[in-house]
Amino acid sequence: MDSKRSVLNIVTLIVLGGSVIGSIFVGILVYILLSSNGVEGALTKALISAVVIQIAFLIPIFLVRMLVDRMVVERIREVSKALEEISTGNLDYELKVEGDDEIGELAESFERMRISMKTIMEKLEEGEL
Repeated sequence: MDSKRSVLNIVTLIVLGGSVIGSIFVGILVYILLSSNGVEGALTKALISAVVIQIAFLIPIFLVRMLVDRMVVERIREVSKALEEISTGNLDYELKVEGDDEIGELAESFERMRISMKTIMEKLEEGEL
């Protein structure tokens, strides 16, 4: 899965790009405002404000990305792995994704389907169907 493009990575890059553009925009505004008032060191203050704003954005972006990865992406990867195992005929592969959200419901439905398929396959092998 690592070789494939991740939606989370793409969203992170978009948000980071937006924060870079925003901090540059703020830096330019700070420079314009300070230089028009004759403040010395306007460029330095503008650069410092842009860097501080960028750091202020990076920390929450990193934390949110970790949270989404843990709460959503890892669970989706577990469901995907189970789908892959079942599609290759391993009906004994149990999916253990818990939660009361949509991913948990998907996992429960998938697990019910796996059990039904396994039961049907066992009955077919025994000649009951």
